Amino acid sequence: MRRKAVYCNRSLAVKVKRTLGKPVQPASESDAHNYQRLIKYLPEPIFVHDGNIILFANQAGLRLLNLTEADFSLPAARMNSRYIHPDFLERTVARLNAVLQTDEPNEFADCKLIAWDGEIIDVEVSSIRIRNYPGRGTVIQTVFHDIRDRKKEEEALIQSEKLSVAGQMAAGIAHEIRNPLTSLIGFSKFLKAKINQYHEYFDIMLVELDRINSIVQEFMALAKPQANQFKRHDLKKIIQNVLTLLETQAILRNVEIVLHAEADEAELLCDENQLKQVFVNVLKNAIEAMPNAGMITINMKLLQPHGFTVEIVDEGVGIPEDQLPKLGGPFFTTKDSGTGLGLMICYRIIEGHHGKMDISSAPGKGTTVTIFLPRNG
Repeated sequence: MRRKAVYCNRSLAVKVKRTLGKPVQPASESDAHNYQRLIKYLPEPIFVHDGNIILFANQAGLRLLNLTEADFSLPAARMNSRYIHPDFLERTVARLNAVLQTDEPNEFADCKLIAWDGEIIDVEVSSIRIRNYPGRGTVIQTVFHDIRDRKKEEEALIQSEKLSVAGQMAAGIAHEIRNPLTSLIGFSKFLKAKINQYHEYFDIMLVELDRINSIVQEFMALAKPQANQFKRHDLKKIIQNVLTLLETQAILRNVEIVLHAEADEAELLCDENQLKQVFVNVLKNAIEAMPNAGMITINMKLLQPHGFTVEIVDEGVGIPEDQLPKLGGPFFTTKDSGTGLGLMICYRIIEGHHGKMDISSAPGKGTTVTIFLPRNG
């Protein structure tokens, strides 16, 4: 349900009304100063602007846009349109023009801002007209709600629902395919042993049937309820064991893997086999993303007292920006022969450990996978 800005602090409302509600003849600098003092330390980000010029931003507003007071003194920092995302600029201008025609605040609406340092910020915004602002006449006061955390929670919920639906689909599909597939593989091997010709065709059939079987295994892993067996394990040793397992594959592709561990002791509560599955999958993807050799850097950092981050950086071909939100979704893959289920299982495992996995990438610059794992699962 859409909401309008409500100012519940009655004493503040009375002061604002006394300060700005009536024409002041002549308007003095002290009136503007008193008004600014009223809103300077309020917890919600508030901006006062006249056209495209920001006249005042309270402390929460400066923090929202990652601005210092020194930054805000620059003329370029006071341009209102500089902070509005291009996708929302036309809509924002229309809303501001509409609010100038009434004394009522407009409804809160979703918007995106661009902070001083370029960060994209999801917000809700509502504006109201203020008459008789000293030295300016009629101006607009805009209130923002930072909704980045809410957006992340919504995205996590959507991802969780996708995993659940895909798991249910996988269970049904795997059940229907597995039995006839077992028969096909068994009889193909039997016929190959009995017939002295056409072996090259039987070999092709068996390779393709094995590939189907591997996909079914991924379906089963996705569908099977995760029976977590949490125990105390050393995260550094888990990663080292995975590196030993993938050493041959890395050498064959002329890929060097370097581990930088910030701490010698990295004990946490986890399911060792599940975490191995995650690191094997992520590192195999990184190796396969570098067909012409390269380096993979693993940075393991201790976040006292919360847990650990493992950052896996490759020098591969990278992933286009528009494809990043689709990663981890059912059947989406950037590989020619992939299914996308492996990465989906990784997300489910990390989620089961109450952790988080983020992927950032750029074409030609490689990919970085950052995994956060809490100490106590």
